[in-house]
Amino acid sequence: MRVVSLLSAAALAVAAVSVSSEAMAQRNRGGGQATTAVVVNYQRVAGESVLGRDLQAKIAALRQQFATEAQSLQPEQQSLEQEAQRLQAATRNMSQEQIRASTTYGPQFQQFAQRRQQLEGRAQGLRGDLECSSFIALRDFDRQVNPIIQSVMQSRGAGIVVDTSNATVFDPNFDVTATVIQQLDQNQNTRVANVTRHAATECQAPAGQAPAQ
Repeated sequence: MRVVSLLSAAALAVAAVSVSSEAMAQRNRGGGQATTAVVVNYQRVAGESVLGRDLQAKIAALRQQFATEAQSLQPEQQSLEQEAQRLQAATRNMSQEQIRASTTYGPQFQQFAQRRQQLEGRAQGLRGDLECSSFIALRDFDRQVNPIIQSVMQSRGAGIVVDTSNATVFDPNFDVTATVIQQLDQNQNTRVANVTRHAATECQAPAGQAPAQ
């Protein structure tokens, strides 16, 4: 499973271009020389590194957990469908005004609407929690990977990193993907992904503030 399949591109993609202002300043001091770039295949980093594989396994398990909870809503969904059919049959010869005025069916329709709203709220809550949990996991993955990429970039005397998906043509000698994966795997702090459940509200910024990043 590729990381791009987990969320929208904006939420899960590692930044396509990472610039080190200090490295660029060192390259440009006194000479006005062009900044050297290296390229990284972020899909390979996510798919081949120990950290990336751990991330994907844990997100898959999290998705299964949410799927199980969503499945538990099916009995209520089926009950609502049966209730809708019963109410429709019972009031097929009545107008909306008559239904609302009816002391028998008016309250029943109100109760039905409340139950449906509650079910939709629970389902929407599960979707929101899953999206937020995945987003935070991918954000943390990004934060674990970026220092390694920056270190490799600086060791190569480069001032910019470009994702291979954004590079039309590049010299394979500038591809540092294998080095990044190797250093991630060798570092005990970048072998385990942080994936936990989060409520959707954790990804919602208070009014007037930017969303959590």
